Amino acid sequence: MPSVALSTVETIHHLVSLRQQTALAKFGELALTSDDLEEILTNACRLIGEALGTDLAKVMEMQQGGTTLMVRAGVGWKPGVVGVVTIELAADTSEAHALKTGEPMISPDVAKETRFRYPAFLTDNGVKAVANVVILGGKNRPPFGILQIDSREPRAFDDDDIAFLRSYANLVAAAVERLRGMEERRDKEERLRLALEAGDLGSWEFDLANGVLTCSPRYDQIFGYADPPRAWTFDMFLEHVLPEDREHVASTFRRAVDAEEEWDVECRMRRAGDGELCWISVRGRHSGYLDNIGHTHLLGIVADITTRKTAEEALHRSNEALEARIVDRTRELVEANTRLRAEAAEREQVEEALRQSNKMEAIGQLTGGIAHDFNNMLQAIGGSLDLVSRRLEQGRLGDLPRLLNNTQTTLDRAASLTHRLMAFARREVLQPRLVEPNTLVGGMVTLIQRMAGPEIAVEVRACDIPWTVRCDPNQLENVLLNLAINARDAMTDGGALIIDTRNVHLAISDVAGQDGALPGDYVEVAVTDTGTGMDETTRQHAFEPFFTTKPVGQGTGLGLSQLYGFVRQSGGVVWLDSAPGQGTTVRLCLPRSAPLPENEAQPPTRNEPAPTDIQRLGLAANRQGVPAVDHRLAPSRRPC
Repeated sequence: MPSVALSTVETIHHLVSLRQQTALAKFGELALTSDDLEEILTNACRLIGEALGTDLAKVMEMQQGGTTLMVRAGVGWKPGVVGVVTIELAADTSEAHALKTGEPMISPDVAKETRFRYPAFLTDNGVKAVANVVILGGKNRPPFGILQIDSREPRAFDDDDIAFLRSYANLVAAAVERLRGMEERRDKEERLRLALEAGDLGSWEFDLANGVLTCSPRYDQIFGYADPPRAWTFDMFLEHVLPEDREHVASTFRRAVDAEEEWDVECRMRRAGDGELCWISVRGRHSGYLDNIGHTHLLGIVADITTRKTAEEALHRSNEALEARIVDRTRELVEANTRLRAEAAEREQVEEALRQSNKMEAIGQLTGGIAHDFNNMLQAIGGSLDLVSRRLEQGRLGDLPRLLNNTQTTLDRAASLTHRLMAFARREVLQPRLVEPNTLVGGMVTLIQRMAGPEIAVEVRACDIPWTVRCDPNQLENVLLNLAINARDAMTDGGALIIDTRNVHLAISDVAGQDGALPGDYVEVAVTDTGTGMDETTRQHAFEPFFTTKPVGQGTGLGLSQLYGFVRQSGGVVWLDSAPGQGTTVRLCLPRSAPLPENEAQPPTRNEPAPTDIQRLGLAANRQGVPAVDHRLAPSRRPC
């Protein structure tokens, strides 16, 4: 009896194994021949149900995001389950446990299961036992889902059942991956087709073993074929290439094949049918590899580049025309520049002649003025000496001192004229010393006030802490006296005479036009009057020697020219601002020097003028009726 029972068990086991192997074979055949995923998954559920003798089976697919499963296919289920029902992958579900561990999950009796909870649709369909197996994904892919076997009776799945389920699930995974690969390949091919169409490119594949060239429809169109030829070869391709380009194309192709390099060539060819000349670009790359023969195919594209080449040729011709115009224009500019240089040289010669003429005119004016003044002085000296001679003959000696004094006065005037000329020419030997302008101006206030007269208010606006300058103090005093005399003569009805001192910094733009002057720190002394002022013509000639607007005998015309010569010889600059009816301001700026040492006394200021100046001022004072009274003005102080 025991032997008979064992034989029966073995027989049953053999039959079960045979059903499972049959299911694997049938499904393997289906997986290889069908391209319909729905058909494959549905039959996978039917075959495994038959192999395990269950009423229900299903495939649940992982949804995007990985948090839910949907019943993608199944057999034995009520309507509204397949393609509709989804379950959440909560931690207390058998499906989530299987996906997390990767191991099959078996529940022999759902009613007694304490580990997991089950969705309501299983109970509605009478499910009593469940077996879950993971359907793996491809490389670097998440699992496809769960293959689930459901039984309406409690059931224990043994090790052989579980091993069968694993093998079957892996076969399902392989079938799914094959279809996915086919779908992705079709998608890539479609994308490639769209890209080639968008780029107006033809594609080709050259079999290196048999020399057959497989081409796309656009390839045929580029070469002028409305209907594709029966077969393409490389020789047929070369027949379209212009004879003068064929050797270059063939040599580059042979080199690309032999060295297994990319093929990239541009050439001219004639289209079939109309014989139109076109430019094409051909590019190819090796594909497929066998150990014994190397690469087996050359894949590539062809493009019609006639439009681009035509544009490049037009651009090249345009560039050549532009270069020719540039050459012509450059030649014209060189010729124009040569003419300008010749004109500039001619203008420079004319300007030089004009400068020479002006120089000679100025020399003539200067010479005439000097000759006139010296002639008057010589006549006066000669007249005085003639009278001295007559008085000596007559024995009248009492007049001799007066006549000799007149002669000496005339000689002093001649010496003063020479002194002024040397100052104007910057040839006078100066005796510069450190000078504080405030002290020098303050020492001359009384003298200037006496000379100006009671109708003119004299005001000194002194800087609080003035810088020192290095100059000849006597010359600076003479300059201030000359300016004061000019201001007095311009204010016949009275007015105001203002003397300012201040520290200034002159920039490059400030000293522009002042020959030899440098930017830096200066002390400015400005003399301003409220007199009649000058028009533009007078102002432009004011510094010229012997130029004067005063009546004959009242001015030599050397006062401002002497001022200009002294200031420039001292390294300074001078400006004259004037307008009719708005008075005149003369600003002279002398370079700042180091301050006076404590042990060096300030050079004495000349509170009393030289004899010739006293004579002139005395005559002026007598004309104005000014009493010789000392009423020195105290200069006002202001910030520098």
